[in-house]
Amino acid sequence: MPVIRIPDPIYKRLQAIAVPFEDTPITVIEKLLNEYEAHHQSQQISETENDRVIEPGVSNLQHTRVLRAIMGGEEIHQPNWNKIVDAAHELAIRQGVSVDELMKLTLAHVVKGEKINSGFHYLPEVNISIQGVDSNLAWRNTLHLMKNLKMPIEIHFEWRDKEGAAHPGEKGQLIWKFK
Repeated sequence: MPVIRIPDPIYKRLQAIAVPFEDTPITVIEKLLNEYEAHHQSQQISETENDRVIEPGVSNLQHTRVLRAIMGGEEIHQPNWNKIVDAAHELAIRQGVSVDELMKLTLAHVVKGEKINSGFHYLPEVNISIQGVDSNLAWRNTLHLMKNLKMPIEIHFEWRDKEGAAHPGEKGQLIWKFK
């Protein structure tokens, strides 16, 4: 195993990042490497696909169409914004979150049981109903829930070539990974 000497100024910088009584110099270096690799990998993906990588909290998703969605390592089949919200809530229930806990945790309008008026749709697998929302609220609600579940999410989408779209005709990515 190689031995390295860390100059005092760099060691102090590592200490500033460390969680006291939990981290060692090795765990801090490993966290930094993980962060670097995650950032470098998302840049490589965006460069190869020529997509915009959008900051998760600062996007206008009006007039977008979802191309691909991956949550907690699972790909969503034929995704759209409301299917993504549904999948996040189903994932929470599968992770052991009770419906009562979920209703406190989520930003979405959720009720127990079947409700199919006022924009609600029923998810029989988990016996809840969720109110449909626009793309911006769908992303906000999903991101909030995934952060609380500490699970990664990656959405690939395109802006429609339409007036009012933030970047007509371009593709983008929203990526959040638990650190």
